[in-house]
Amino acid sequence: MTTRSAIQEESYLYPWQKGLFHELTQHQIPHSLLLFGQKDIGKLKFGLELANYLLCESSDQKPCGVCEACHWIKQGSHPDLFIVLPQNLRHLLPFEIENDADLDDADEKKQSKVIRIEQIRHVISSNELGSYRGGKRVVLIYPIESMQIEAANCLLKTLEEPSSKLHFILITHQLERILPTIRSRCLLFSMPKPPVNEAISWLSTQLPDRWTTPLLAQRLSLHSGAPLKVMASINDKALDESIITNQLAKFKSLHTGEIIDLLSQHSILEILNCILKWSFDMNLVLFGQQVRYFPQFEAKMKSSCLAMNKIHFQQFLSSLKDDLRLANHPLFPKVQLEAVLMKYTQLFK
Repeated sequence: MTTRSAIQEESYLYPWQKGLFHELTQHQIPHSLLLFGQKDIGKLKFGLELANYLLCESSDQKPCGVCEACHWIKQGSHPDLFIVLPQNLRHLLPFEIENDADLDDADEKKQSKVIRIEQIRHVISSNELGSYRGGKRVVLIYPIESMQIEAANCLLKTLEEPSSKLHFILITHQLERILPTIRSRCLLFSMPKPPVNEAISWLSTQLPDRWTTPLLAQRLSLHSGAPLKVMASINDKALDESIITNQLAKFKSLHTGEIIDLLSQHSILEILNCILKWSFDMNLVLFGQQVRYFPQFEAKMKSSCLAMNKIHFQQFLSSLKDDLRLANHPLFPKVQLEAVLMKYTQLFK
């Protein structure tokens, strides 16, 4: 017999989502729900748990974790659950999916970063046949801002005339990028980032003891309070931003070589994003506010900003944002990065 504690362990929810999930499921789930919030806070897992809730066949606790529907969902094989996401994000799922549309070019399929119209058409045509289990059907799309415009328009037609037993769970990191016509046909549900203490508590259970609370707090601040981003930065060969910040903290005396050397392993976009976060903190200091990303450098920033020209810094910040827009396909990343660092040092002369 499966115990209640064992069922809870199978939940997709992160600790900071349980109260939010309970709040949502106390009401009737709309047929078109749009979950929005910051990236890397667990919205995909929340969506999966909600899909499990909708498809669970228990008459009591949902999701029960023991019915046939729940078992199928955990295996990624429920015939009435359709998950649509770009090919390059499939690794985020806790199971393999088999109900997505195949693309003609297998190599291109592996590299796909968008949701194509073929994927949406496949889901719509599959649902025209009716429910396999005779109950609800759920379509989960993540993230919907990755849909091609043709795919978005195709989805819109279905949202305009929803089936009584069909539920859409749409998830986005960037609500402002979603077509107003899609937003207007969904119930919007905001998902806040977790409280710092809950995020640190969870991270401490996932990482070795050497990751102390102060270190985790620092890393969490660096990644805007997103615990899953913290995990990725620790587990993957992510950019070591301390190399950049330690140099930027030297202000006019920084050695550009150490930062430029990072181009051998990391993209200029990653490096410029770190410089932008640093510059954002300095801008906060200039206007008498607390820093957001690098609190350990706040005192140094304050002393360096005493004689800084605010107008010159705003010009630098504006040019840095322009550089970021050009960073996706830079012809000469080393030259571009050198120019950015030169402008930075000149702020302190």
